Amino acid sequence: MKMKKFLMMFLVALLTFSIAGCSNDEDNNPVTPETKEPAKLALKEVQVPEHLTQVQDPHAQMAVAVIQMANGFRNYATFFTPPSGATHVPKANGIKDEWTWQEGDLTIRLVYNEGEDQISWQVYLTGTFEGYTVTNWLGAEAQQSKDGSTGHLIIYDPSTTNIAAEWDWDVESDGTYSFVFVGYESSQKIDITVNPDNSGTIKIYNSLQNQFVLQYKISWTASGSGQWWQYDPAGNIVAQGSWT
Repeated sequence: MKMKKFLMMFLVALLTFSIAGCSNDEDNNPVTPETKEPAKLALKEVQVPEHLTQVQDPHAQMAVAVIQMANGFRNYATFFTPPSGATHVPKANGIKDEWTWQEGDLTIRLVYNEGEDQISWQVYLTGTFEGYTVTNWLGAEAQQSKDGSTGHLIIYDPSTTNIAAEWDWDVESDGTYSFVFVGYESSQKIDITVNPDNSGTIKIYNSLQNQFVLQYKISWTASGSGQWWQYDPAGNIVAQGSWT
C-alpha cells in the first residue's frame, strides 16, 4: 500500500503545484526574452466503441476500466509542466533548460532537454513530503520523440530509489496505438493495443518467479463485441467467453 499511496500522493501534489502556480498574477511573472515553456508530453487518448462501455459482461467492464486507467495516465503530463511563476534558468552552454519552484517545504526542479529528435524531462525534489526527506532526488522522468509517436515515463520510489512504475507508448504510422504499464509494487504488467478502427486487445500479466506471466487476454471489435481468455501459470487456457 505504501507505493500506491506514494504514486497517488505524487500525482495529486504536482497537480496541486501546477494549479496553485497558475493562479499567480501575471504581474508577478513578467515576460522577458528568456521566458519560454517546455514542450508537453503528447499522450494519446484511447477511444473505444460506445457499445463496449454499455456491455454488462464483467470482462468487457474490466477492459473499459483498464482503458480508463490508461487515459488517466495523460494527467501525468502535469508532472513535467512548470507552473506560472516558476524560475526559468536558460540553457547553460546550449544544453539544458531548468525551472524551479517552491511549494511549502519542497523545492521542485524541472530539467528539460530538447534535442534534434528527442525531448526529455526530469523532476528533482528537495525537502520533506509524506514523511520522506530528500535532497535533489529524481522523482520522475520522461522521454518522447519530437513527433510524440513514442515515449517512456518513470516514477521512482523514495524509500528505495528503485523504479516504482513505468509506462511506454507508441503510435505506428497507420495509427495503431500501443501502451504498456508496469507496476513493480503490484507486480503487474498491462499491455494495450488499439487499432485505427478502435478495435483492440488488452493483456494482463502477473509476476511469477521474477517473470511476467499472462493471466488475462481481452479483445474487442470495432462494434464493441468481444472475447476473453484466462490462463494458468503454465499458459494454458482455464476459462474463456465472449459478449455481443
